Amino acid sequence: MPDLSVDQQIETFLATCKTASLATVDAHGNPCAANIQYVHDSHWRLYWVSSATSAHSVNLGAKPEVAMTTYAHQDEPEQIHGLQLLGFASELKGDERATALALYSDKYPFIAEPPFDGLIAQQGMYCFTPTWLRWIDNRQGFGWKFEKSIER
Repeated sequence: MPDLSVDQQIETFLATCKTASLATVDAHGNPCAANIQYVHDSHWRLYWVSSATSAHSVNLGAKPEVAMTTYAHQDEPEQIHGLQLLGFASELKGDERATALALYSDKYPFIAEPPFDGLIAQQGMYCFTPTWLRWIDNRQGFGWKFEKSIER
């Protein structure tokens, strides 16, 4: 494990990981979880593309408070590490959408190629803004964790 600050470890992790699980709640209070492919910015906001009619998109439109988790795909207990996040999410429009889409296409260049280029244009672009996180890293010792509130 390189000798990096916790913030540097989280930044490196977010840059190398590609998928997260998004947890929302529907109008009846039922939980919903969906896997998304994300990109992040320097404020650890996560962005993804999704249909506006998908259950999780509809849910966050009504109740923007959500949870996310992203983790390294490891089977060995001593290698498990990842993030648990709380915050809120919303659909992006206009310039914010264009900025997020540029970040997304840098990480996932395939979206500029057919058939994805046409499909992406028809989808919503969403942003998750974390307000709290827990970084879990068993590589630093079983059960090791770091928690942080994020002021906005």
